[in-house]
Amino acid sequence: MELIVILGIVVLMYVVLLFFDGFFKSCMHYPYDAFLRGTGLTVKFLRLQWHTTALNRSIVKWSTKYPKILDCSFNAGVYLSLVLMPFAVVMIVISSLQTNLHGQSAKVVTSSGTGGDSRTPGRRMVEIDLVVPGVNLPMNEIGYYIAALAINSVVHELGHGLAAVLEDVQIKGFGLHVLLIIPMAYTQLDLDQLNTLRLWKKLRVLCAGIWHNLVLGLFTYLLFISTPLLFSALYRTSDGVIVTSLKNNSPMAGSRGLEQGDIIKSINSCEIHHEESWFECLLHTIHSPPAYCVSTDFVHLNDESVPMSHKNDGLIECCGSENTASSCFEYMVDANEDDVALPQHMCLNIRKTIENSFGYCQHNGQCSEGHCFKPSINNYTTIMQIRRESKPDVIYIGHPGDATRTVQVSRFVPKTGLFAPRFADSIQLLLKYVTVFAIGLAFINVMPCYGFDGQHIVNTLLSDGTIQQRIPQKNKRDMISLVVNVVGTLFVFILLIKVFWLSLYRVLSV
Repeated sequence: MELIVILGIVVLMYVVLLFFDGFFKSCMHYPYDAFLRGTGLTVKFLRLQWHTTALNRSIVKWSTKYPKILDCSFNAGVYLSLVLMPFAVVMIVISSLQTNLHGQSAKVVTSSGTGGDSRTPGRRMVEIDLVVPGVNLPMNEIGYYIAALAINSVVHELGHGLAAVLEDVQIKGFGLHVLLIIPMAYTQLDLDQLNTLRLWKKLRVLCAGIWHNLVLGLFTYLLFISTPLLFSALYRTSDGVIVTSLKNNSPMAGSRGLEQGDIIKSINSCEIHHEESWFECLLHTIHSPPAYCVSTDFVHLNDESVPMSHKNDGLIECCGSENTASSCFEYMVDANEDDVALPQHMCLNIRKTIENSFGYCQHNGQCSEGHCFKPSINNYTTIMQIRRESKPDVIYIGHPGDATRTVQVSRFVPKTGLFAPRFADSIQLLLKYVTVFAIGLAFINVMPCYGFDGQHIVNTLLSDGTIQQRIPQKNKRDMISLVVNVVGTLFVFILLIKVFWLSLYRVLSV
């Protein structure tokens, strides 16, 4: 619903722009026309365009400053693009032919999307997945989505421009389209000069955009993984996580719960160093429920047991129904332990038990001091003792998913109050989007499909002298080129239709 509202507002803005564009063209034709020509702006239905020649001189200057480095770089780009093309074709064909409605598969990035890994029992599948704002992309991250696309598109077209200048191809201009909310840059070259280039020189121009996206992806990935080191002077980056926000309906908030700004050091016996260990510790509470070492005297003094009964889920209940602060604990007898006169199940106050325990039980219920008692709770809940820095521990009984859904954390714990965690988080998230989109643009652009660089690469390869010797008839070469590009376009179209239906299924199934 948020996406529909945002798109509705954007469409309304385009309608208003079109109205004023038509109004000024009719009432203020000459000054408005001079303004449009001076700025290079063009207003069309659901599309804005900006074109300029002001960058031509800068691109020429950049390309002639380090010609040898760029020369070697664009040669590497041709080799890598030619290696990537068959891989991209196979991946898209396989993904297009799969019919996995739930999309449980290993996913590869496309030009406007990101992917993630998952596995199906027995085999690994491959699927292309688009990131759609409001479907599988949080709407509060749409700004990063648009910025990452804009950066990648500009860098892609800059690659074509630099390579073209090296090959003495004239640049007629540089510009930017905004289609609804999606930005797309372009470089306008002299096509007659481009088509007269030899095979290798032309390939260097055509593959330069793909190569630039790959280089950008590698560069931003290195920055992404180096972010904790780069911000180490401002933040503690491996010493717990800080709570940046809690949803209003979070069951973990409250007078004795978590608060924004809390620095979390551990959950139960699991130490937390960053976001990854935060999620690992939450998962660990389900796979390895906590058990506590407590003394015999504590048990005898605090036992609140009532006659035992069995719940519908098979668990034993030894606490009264009104005693919500307590839980039934099971005595885990250690084989090496002397016989102790303790019952098998006891009703103990959860907070008191945790606060008076000697620690957590080791494997097989072993305790260096006291006896091991494990709370009797179902498989969907667990006890989490969340240790905070300079604050009392938070004890929460529930599912770890409550934390993942309603608590936002960051590994960037500020050393001073001048920089909030959001500053570093925003930079790292932007780097993540740029990296993923860079790989996606390179992957999709090398595909032999109309409108992509792959189409022109295939046409150029079929014009090679070696191919001409084997297939001297031009009409046959044109037919091969047509078939390859039509088939590539068909599979891309099938994939887009499939992704559309999968996205629609996800929306309807929520």
